[in-house]
Amino acid sequence: MEQFEKEEETKKTSKFQWFLFVVFIPFLFTISVVLLILTFSGINVFEQGKKYAGQLPFVSQWIEGTEANEKEKLQEQIVELKATIVEKEKKLAKTKDVIKEKDAEIDTLKQEIARLQAEKEQAQQPTTPSTEQTNAPRVDVVKMYETMSPKKAAEIIPQMSDQEAVNLLSKLKTDKVAAILEKMDAANAAKYTSLLAKKANN
Repeated sequence: MEQFEKEEETKKTSKFQWFLFVVFIPFLFTISVVLLILTFSGINVFEQGKKYAGQLPFVSQWIEGTEANEKEKLQEQIVELKATIVEKEKKLAKTKDVIKEKDAEIDTLKQEIARLQAEKEQAQQPTTPSTEQTNAPRVDVVKMYETMSPKKAAEIIPQMSDQEAVNLLSKLKTDKVAAILEKMDAANAAKYTSLLAKKANN
């Protein structure tokens, strides 16, 4: 029995080897030679094979289905790319809007800085007192001397310049001036009397 099985296996192996060396290998060699000849002849073997295969019912359906799937995939990729581009454009537009807002804020800050700088420079400039501001302290001084005792006024006025003293005395009431002159020594009383007279004549 075992010998019979071995003989069967030997026959199968021999048949396979015969098929391999006699049929399959020569067939592959022939195909390779034909492909080389056609390629050197300028014939696109694969395109021609696709053309003839497309004429077969089942093969053509398979090829058409494959092409349809590829086209569908390409269309899906195109749609995705378009959506990505639209999204990028939206983000770019938002970024531009943000940049415009920041530029507007910067311009506003620059204007505010310029205004504050102008106010600072104006505050640092010496101001010329107006006529009312100049006269206001003198009015206060006049009132102060009107209420001051003649003796005290007679002691202070000679310490002033002649022009300041005459300007002050000319603004006081006549009886107040007389009372102050009475409290001065004779030389100062005579001097201020003469200056007041000259001022009155001018």
